[in-house]
Amino acid sequence: MKKDYMARLEKAARWRLPPQEAEEVISDYRDMFDTPPRPEEELYRDVGDPEKVVKLLVSPPETYRVWLTAFLVMAACILTLGISPTALGFPLWLLYFHIWTEHPIGPVIAVLGAATALVWFRRQGRKEARLSKAVPILLAVCLAFLGMVLWFCWACARDFEGFLAMWGTVKPWIGPNTSQAASYYLLRVAMADGSALIALVGVFALVRARTGDRRWAAVYVLALAAILTALLVLYWTNSLDWTEVPPAEAFRQMLLRCAGITAAGLVGAGVALC
Repeated sequence: MKKDYMARLEKAARWRLPPQEAEEVISDYRDMFDTPPRPEEELYRDVGDPEKVVKLLVSPPETYRVWLTAFLVMAACILTLGISPTALGFPLWLLYFHIWTEHPIGPVIAVLGAATALVWFRRQGRKEARLSKAVPILLAVCLAFLGMVLWFCWACARDFEGFLAMWGTVKPWIGPNTSQAASYYLLRVAMADGSALIALVGVFALVRARTGDRRWAAVYVLALAAILTALLVLYWTNSLDWTEVPPAEAFRQMLLRCAGITAAGLVGAGVALC
């Protein structure tokens, strides 16, 4: 029972306090509770709720506010990008990837989030002895999403007409009542909706990077890269004039740019894992 109390106190301390201060507080309270061992009911009665105990220890309060601001910036970067291609985030799509904007600002938002995460957690994070098994699993999920986007660009660049005809046609769920190639339309839907799900993975990784191992930031960085590649492909396919640019050439250019973003995301993830 005491372990449950300490688990809550550890999470609260690591969320609210700088790494070194958090570990000192955790060590002090663990020693206090272990000599002699005390039941959980007694701890709640005599010490109080773990979150409230830690809240009183935050000194100075500005330190926590700085972390909270950094977290909100990083979370906003990935969440607003992730939901922007959905119906809920359409105003954000107009802001980040308006089809009449020559230079979309979406990549700037992604770079801001990734740079903040790398700098913050390299300086303020805590590296545990063992890397959580969930980290490589979620990195693999992000890589699979990136692979889908890259394969989509490669298939269209290799044989655009053949790719469109590969799975026949399907009527879109929303928009004009016209049939589109299923292989083209459904993958675009997967990129839009998948971006929102990957964004949630990124926010979860941020929380774990603060309360646990800082190497969780690698998941956040790669998730940003995965989302950005998908959104840029959606942006380009919406804005390009297909009568002026041959589709195969356009997708060849998309493939090269997405490969560059993927490489940058892998490098960033590698830095976060070091």
